[in-house]
Amino acid sequence: MNTTIASVQDVINSLERFGVADYVVFVLMLAVCAVIGIYYGFFDGEVTAAKYLDGGKNMNTFPVSLSLIASIISGITLLGTPTEIYVYGGQYVYFCIGIFLMTPLVNKAYIPVFRELGISFTYEYLQRRFNKKVRLLGSMLFIVKQVVWLPIVMYVPALAFSLAADCMQIVESSERSPKRRYYEQESRV
Repeated sequence: MNTTIASVQDVINSLERFGVADYVVFVLMLAVCAVIGIYYGFFDGEVTAAKYLDGGKNMNTFPVSLSLIASIISGITLLGTPTEIYVYGGQYVYFCIGIFLMTPLVNKAYIPVFRELGISFTYEYLQRRFNKKVRLLGSMLFIVKQVVWLPIVMYVPALAFSLAADCMQIVESSERSPKRRYYEQESRV
């Protein structure tokens, strides 16, 4: 009986690149997301601004929770958390404990104020509590944060995917973020 035993290096090499199953799962995930978007975009009836922003105020807790989690967790989180746990060990548990302690506090102190005032956004609260200038300052700080953060959020997962899928075009396209184009234009002037 002749059996071939792969070396550890052969196994590592096979795991460094996408295989057929990886591509199938990746394409299926993109297809499901596209079908969901097309269905709700074209076949879900009239969408008003209120329905789009707050779900018509009739959504269950589970889809709202999933939406919030999906908007907070980025590719950097998915790639960086295992590394952080490896480097710092069990100290990451303190972060998780903080999240669990924060949730009831937000539910009891923060959300009732918004519900009572009938507002949906923190910026509305800033304008009511202070004035329009404070609201604009908060909005501008958020925009600056996003302009700095988004190119990194685009680049890191694209780099990881390009290494696994062995295609550098993804990295090159993500490097063409608006911030990078701005710096290229400034250097030509």
